[in-house]
Amino acid sequence: MQNTCGEFGVSLWNANTPTCFNDIAFADNYTREDLADYAYNSNLTGNIILEGGYGSGKSTIAQIIATERLADSLSMFEINGEVWSDDTLTVIENTYAWATANGNIAVAIINEVDRLKDKQFKLRDFLDKHAQRLLVIMTTNHLANIDGSIVDRSDVYYVRGFTPQKAVGIAQHVLQRHGYTFADDDLEKLFTRRLVGDEEELSLRQIGRIVDKLAMQNAPTPPKCGGSLRLVK
Repeated sequence: MQNTCGEFGVSLWNANTPTCFNDIAFADNYTREDLADYAYNSNLTGNIILEGGYGSGKSTIAQIIATERLADSLSMFEINGEVWSDDTLTVIENTYAWATANGNIAVAIINEVDRLKDKQFKLRDFLDKHAQRLLVIMTTNHLANIDGSIVDRSDVYYVRGFTPQKAVGIAQHVLQRHGYTFADDDLEKLFTRRLVGDEEELSLRQIGRIVDKLAMQNAPTPPKCGGSLRLVK
């Protein structure tokens, strides 16, 4: 059984990060089916906006869609909206040129696109010029902060969080493959207690923290990076 805070301080949850589209946990099958079209059909182009709460896995989804589509990583460009510069569009153009030369359709990922603020209009003009030439995947926690003209040019997909009941299945998948056994009812109660205020759903990041804590509490050898904790049932 792997100790989550062992010699290299590895997180059990992070060690199980999805590597292909089939590994991604979605809260609903509709979103999975819609995004699978982009992952498995490398001819699809256009603009996608992935909206969802913090820690919902939007960036991971975008990266895996690109990985599934592309034969080489140089056909993908990823940036956070906060560090967008005057040279960014040129870099995306160069990525497109490389992809075309190698028989790929380029994928540009813009995380937290709402942070572009007044630069959104330059992005809109770029999208108008390249809509049929590459796939642009944008992520945001705040759809209302994206200019309506960009939203109108994009397919928007909401990446939902997980109810405590659905979180159980995700957690069990990781825990059981590493030899940890917990009752579904106990896990559901634990996840329910993690909801704050009027929240009804948990993010993947929240689920991951709980998984790591459970693994540390029940490791055969107490982890060196913290004291011994017990699962409250």
